[in-house]
Amino acid sequence: MLLPLAPENRRSVVTNSNFQKKFISTNGLKLRYLDWGLEGKPPLICLHGHTGQAHIWDEFAEAVSPYYHVYALDQRGHGDSEWAPDGYERDRFVEDLSSFIDALNLQRITLVGLSMGGWHSILYTPDNQERVDRIILVDIGPEPNQSAISRSNRPPTPLAFSTVQEAIIWARQTNLWVTDVRLEKDILDRMNQQTDGSWKWKADPALYNTPLTDMQRTESVERYWRSFRAIQNPILEVRGKESSTVSDLTIERMANSNPNFSYVDIEGAGHVVTVDKPYEFINATKGFLGLDGS
Repeated sequence: MLLPLAPENRRSVVTNSNFQKKFISTNGLKLRYLDWGLEGKPPLICLHGHTGQAHIWDEFAEAVSPYYHVYALDQRGHGDSEWAPDGYERDRFVEDLSSFIDALNLQRITLVGLSMGGWHSILYTPDNQERVDRIILVDIGPEPNQSAISRSNRPPTPLAFSTVQEAIIWARQTNLWVTDVRLEKDILDRMNQQTDGSWKWKADPALYNTPLTDMQRTESVERYWRSFRAIQNPILEVRGKESSTVSDLTIERMANSNPNFSYVDIEGAGHVVTVDKPYEFINATKGFLGLDGS
């Protein structure tokens, strides 16, 4: 069955409530997840990126929920999940993912991970090949794009704004591709209004303005490459064409390192592809998910 692809100028976003908000306690933390679809459908777990939250998957989850039971997780310290007193080392996230899967007794999972969510998918899978069916990596690879890092001069993220409009204007400075409506929704999903009227991010402040060490440590990069090469399941990389996160050289190396790897680029999308071009993302992934037949 063909999935609907909205026209390029479509500005609407998912506003229905075809999901349930649920919480689960794992590794001493209360984590929120959005539950789409029906019991008995193949499980699909969506993992957002650094300082993100589960609603970046709304359009995608809605589209595939007739065919998959979708779980969009707010990872530790993000969204409406608890902040983590034991920190945010990469293995803590992977342990949370493993515990989540075990608690729900999920088998033959499709993992869909954007940015750091893709890292968690890469690290989880080699020791759990029998439980993973396939993986979609969204604008992330095992190593950094060094040329992009050398050109990067992004200012620190403000931790509070006087109004939500200020936050939207700030976010627009680094994202020229998302529609106004979808950008506003993303900001509202990521922030809370305080009693004094100001707006602050839901994610733990400790996560902001601190460089992710994964791409700075040689041993971390080597670990990602070892894990990526060990994966025996089909892998699809979806890059934002306007993003510089994953270089062409890295894509070539990924293809040479794992015969199960393929990739596609989304025109007019930056790093958070599912927010910038949600319907194009659906269209680009439906074949890999086996949903392009009639």
